[in-house]
Amino acid sequence: MTIRCGRVLEFIVNRLAADRRECTKVTGTYDQFSPSLVPCSDTMNSEIPKRQHPVRKLFAKLQSICPYPSGVIAVPEQIQGTSFFPGGTGLWFNETRKLPDLPIGGVMVLGHDFHSVAGYEWSRENEAENLKTPTWRHLLPLLARTSIPLERCFFTNVYMGLRVGKATTGRFPGAASPDFVKRCQMFFLLQITTQQPTLILALGGYVPAFLAPLSAQLTPWGCFKSFRERDAHDAALIRGVSFGCSGVQPCVVASLVHPSFRPSNVHRRSWGSFAGDAAEVALLQEAVKRAGVVA
Repeated sequence: MTIRCGRVLEFIVNRLAADRRECTKVTGTYDQFSPSLVPCSDTMNSEIPKRQHPVRKLFAKLQSICPYPSGVIAVPEQIQGTSFFPGGTGLWFNETRKLPDLPIGGVMVLGHDFHSVAGYEWSRENEAENLKTPTWRHLLPLLARTSIPLERCFFTNVYMGLRVGKATTGRFPGAASPDFVKRCQMFFLLQITTQQPTLILALGGYVPAFLAPLSAQLTPWGCFKSFRERDAHDAALIRGVSFGCSGVQPCVVASLVHPSFRPSNVHRRSWGSFAGDAAEVALLQEAVKRAGVVA
């Protein structure tokens, strides 16, 4: 059954009220680059400033995700520099430390989950994610080859929170909790409403199944579990995808190999007369064209 976006606000309000105690124990909000955390209870008792940056508003509303299941903890504060949301702002920082604008109507680069606690702590200490890690090292050249401006991207994830420990690959621990999955799906719809992307790049093998129940146009992704199946049924690139969010236009959604495993997995892709790397690049170029992505 498709979850409708119009229920997001009501859901979030109810979660904030129901999970006040649990959330206060595990998380907080972080305003701009202030070193101090604001307890959840304080934030829940006050309105989010109307002029607050959209990604700060999103981070504050992560309280709707509480309680976090076993193996997952909340992100305590956002990393200052370039980092995927929710660990960071999800925005591309140039040389300036000024918080970039959220690219409304741009590209949503959608991953599985942020990182482990250990990985997050490294990034927080270094004030940005390590752009030499496999994910960034393979993602950035791919975006450059298809003329997607980094400033037009919102780098985010379907699952919120951090993995306890050091493990960073495999199925996210929170995926074992149906209630948590639903809360993350509702929060994803809030992200859609906030950014209003024209193009969504679904990274890896876990994201398609997460998205499938949220849009009638993505129903095939619930049936075709592998890249090979989606490619064979011409279902890797879906146009006119609507999540039922008021005021948000339908977008283009593309299924891509996760960048961290791209060298070992991209050879399995096929698109039209292309195969391997050329197929995924051609697919992405078509997605950019269909979405009308511009700098």
